[in-house]
Amino acid sequence: PLDENVKLEKVVDPNIKRVLEKRLADFGGNPKQAFANLQENPVWLNKDQGIAIKKVTIKGVSNAEVLHQAYDHLGQPLKAEGKELPKDYVSLGNNHHVAIYKDTKGKLQETVVSYMEAMERVNQELPVVDKQYRKEEGWEFQFTLKSNEMFVFPNEVMEFYPSQIDLREPKNNAKVSANLYRVQKIGPKDYWFRHHLETELRDLKELKGHTFIRIRNAKEIEGVCKVRINHIGEVVHIGEY
Repeated sequence: PLDENVKLEKVVDPNIKRVLEKRLADFGGNPKQAFANLQENPVWLNKDQGIAIKKVTIKGVSNAEVLHQAYDHLGQPLKAEGKELPKDYVSLGNNHHVAIYKDTKGKLQETVVSYMEAMERVNQELPVVDKQYRKEEGWEFQFTLKSNEMFVFPNEVMEFYPSQIDLREPKNNAKVSANLYRVQKIGPKDYWFRHHLETELRDLKELKGHTFIRIRNAKEIEGVCKVRINHIGEVVHIGEY
């Protein structure tokens, strides 16, 4: 999917790559502005024909697995040199989400789900997020961590605790904005969050806790509040969705 995290140097189609490079230049090299809100401000490949760029093919994925085969309009498998042509891939090295649960002792526990596992659940007509995981043992599902999901963090210095105030109240907007982070990347006991106003991916030590937050275990995420915001930055939902 085309979003602010796209690596233009990895885009395969040269025509699409040129369009994206121009789009990025038009927004002063700011990918967060150039490739956000694409429904209202599409990236046009051909505006007259109504063709917008929503997904791109990239190179450099070495651990991908084929999901489906390609078929023609008659439903016959497409082949080249006697081999069926692949259509869709999933990268086995990427994670789809981290599910956070609370065990019987009140401690937060994680389960990391890869894209492959997520696709297998879809193919088996199961929910992608297993909210029943170890429920018979007393575990309770709390929320997921997915790329670009938004979280409000507590801030002791500001005496700001998300669970104790109304995050949708306009008078709290400044404090919410100061402590609002999006999920940048996830892995086992390793979650990276980037401040929602930050446009540069700099991981300098002196910026830790300000422009980015790195969490190394589920316990450290206690007290955060998951939210959904609209296109003008207003909190429209609090909690898992």
